[in-house]
Amino acid sequence: MFSKDYWMVFFSRIPRPLKNIYLITVFGFFIWMMFFDKQSILTHIKLSDSINKIHREMDFYRTQIEEINEERSRMDQNTERYVREKYLMAKENEDVFVINRK
Repeated sequence: MFSKDYWMVFFSRIPRPLKNIYLITVFGFFIWMMFFDKQSILTHIKLSDSINKIHREMDFYRTQIEEINEERSRMDQNTERYVREKYLMAKENEDVFVINRK
C-alpha cells in the first residue's frame, strides 16, 4: 500500500523536537495529569471554588449571628419596648398606631 520511501518522507517532515521520545513522554504525562488523573488541575479548581463558596457562606452566617445576638441583647434589656415595637402588641386599654415612612 505505502512504500518505504513514503514513510521516510513523512518522518523527515516531522520537526526534530517532536521526534524526541522524552519530550513526547513528558507532554503525554502533562496532559494526563491535567485532564485525566484523579488529582487533576480541573478537580483542584472545582474544589477551590467550592471552598471559596463555603467561606463566603460562613462569613454571611457569622454576620447574621452577630445581628441576631445584638437584637437579642436589645430585647433582653427592654423586653416590653421590644415586644411593642416589633410585634405591635399593646395593653388591653391601649391603641397602637403604626406610621410607615417612605
